[in-house]
Amino acid sequence: MNPAMSQLLQWTARHHTVITEPVMRSIGLTVDQRKHLVEIGMLERIVDGSYRFTGGPADELARCVAVCARPLGLVVAGPTAGRILGLRRMPRDSFIHVLAPPHSHPTVEPWLIPYRTALIADDDIVRRTDGITITSAERTAVDLVRHLRPTDVRSVIDQLIHEGRCTVESLHATAEPLATPGRPWARRFLGELAKRPDGAAPESHWESRVVAALTRRGVDGLRTQHWLDVPDWGRIRFDAAVPRLRWGIEVDAFPEHFTESGSSKDDGRDLACDAIGWCVSRVTGQTLGRSFDAAIDALVRVYEHRLHLTRHPVRHPGEE
Repeated sequence: MNPAMSQLLQWTARHHTVITEPVMRSIGLTVDQRKHLVEIGMLERIVDGSYRFTGGPADELARCVAVCARPLGLVVAGPTAGRILGLRRMPRDSFIHVLAPPHSHPTVEPWLIPYRTALIADDDIVRRTDGITITSAERTAVDLVRHLRPTDVRSVIDQLIHEGRCTVESLHATAEPLATPGRPWARRFLGELAKRPDGAAPESHWESRVVAALTRRGVDGLRTQHWLDVPDWGRIRFDAAVPRLRWGIEVDAFPEHFTESGSSKDDGRDLACDAIGWCVSRVTGQTLGRSFDAAIDALVRVYEHRLHLTRHPVRHPGEE
């Protein structure tokens, strides 16, 4: 095999099938050879100056490599960055979202959506070895406010914190410089960040939504991922809880809860909690998906009942 062709294949294998004109020149591939490879269908233009080896998948990552090779210094951002980072609740659009310099015109390709800004710090940028330049997890989360509903923004925040990729402090430090009068979306992000209750971040999207909804409905003292030592059972963790009311909330969204052994284990744990005065409310992902508001209404009624009991304890016959 021609040495230049061998290097081309090696390069494209490391860069999601993409190679640029400068790289082709550096490995000794002439203009005529490049044109020939295009003519026979081995290379395909993505944007000016970048080509895709057609022997590999034509996916989103290939387009990202191509646009990041542009001399303008484009940075993959928004939902595209979110998808690459594996964040939940991302729109499945066909666009590549990028941050671009002010007044720039990156390309005429209809699938490229630029957001022009001069306000991006070095810490907001991650340069990957595969040729993709992408916003950091923190900056991605802040930028997603312009694309997601508030509940989905909260879910992304919770996911990043739960997975240890961000902290409340790092997210706040990234959003604060962006929260100028001309960027109300950055202020909205700070608002969502401030609404998080005490405790560790919820693990799933449904947990995040339930916690956010209960907070909005005025459930006071809510803590997420609350640990409790239960006699004759051991140490357990509630998805959320109001400790002063001895009320735990479990959001059963994972399949193991619906198996015979999983259901039996949940029942035994709930009985052990009941023996020490704790009430456990369970809600499933199916119930939440079918009627979210009704499920939250039911949880709020339990909260109000527990609150009433603390203020007006029931006295049983024979009790002093």
